[in-house]
Amino acid sequence: MESWRGFINEVSVVPNEAKSGFAKAIADSKFWDHPNEPSEVDEKSDGLDNLMGTPATEILQNSLNKVAQQLKTDLYFSVSAGDEAYVLGPDDPHGGYPNNWMMRGQYRGPYEELGGQHVVWLEFRPISEDFDFEEFNSGELVKKVSTTLNHELVHYYQLKKQAAAKGLSDMDAYEEMVCDPKQTPIGDPEEYRKTCGKEPVDQEGPARETYLTRHGEIDAYAHEAAEQLLDKYSTEEALDAIRKMTPVDLDKYPEISSVVKDYGEVLKDNPEELNKFRKKLYQQIQKQGSLQELFNNWRGKFV
Repeated sequence: MESWRGFINEVSVVPNEAKSGFAKAIADSKFWDHPNEPSEVDEKSDGLDNLMGTPATEILQNSLNKVAQQLKTDLYFSVSAGDEAYVLGPDDPHGGYPNNWMMRGQYRGPYEELGGQHVVWLEFRPISEDFDFEEFNSGELVKKVSTTLNHELVHYYQLKKQAAAKGLSDMDAYEEMVCDPKQTPIGDPEEYRKTCGKEPVDQEGPARETYLTRHGEIDAYAHEAAEQLLDKYSTEEALDAIRKMTPVDLDKYPEISSVVKDYGEVLKDNPEELNKFRKKLYQQIQKQGSLQELFNNWRGKFV
């Protein structure tokens, strides 16, 4: 129990080898050069979870899984595409056009049918016929996909730590994780009863607030926000940007993380939970900033 308590107070950092390896896999795939229109959406070749895909998502999936094998991980990436309801075009009301093709990401745990490999699912929006590639920046898309992927990898490493700390198999640790309301919000009550064999507890507060205040999500979103901030600022500037979470100083830091803004808005009336996120984010910026500095210093010796 003491080992477990120590774990939830630590921040999870995705190893640089994995971050850089998967980011390179995304960039090298150039999946955006392949068909991704609604007319191209079809059943995925691997048939996993009855999902749909396009030639673009299949190219990206193959590239990610090749690197997952090279890194000797037990990860499996499932990349799918949404249907016509989620087409990305110039009039996108969500502000994703033209560089954010992501719909969502999810860590789905180990699958028995894959020999225990851990599935990370990424879903993309198909693009419209009037999508203008002259306005498109592939580098921005790569960063968005990489950041989303790393968020889900945090959950993967959380699971690995829990399994080791509790002396459980990955399968058993994952079942405990999804059945622990303090870590994973309860979605469909019937699915919860089926999976966990017990009645769901009542969760207080709005669903979005409940989701953002789970231990695992605070950790994963802090990692994501740190990446976003360190993409725009130095370590010290990023730390300055989050010293006051309420109100967020948008004039001084116009490029502040979308995750930070989300937490600041959703938890503006819950300072205790907001402060938990800020502490995790502070630690993430320090850790990621230090690792990036070491990497830059190492790389400089070989220039």
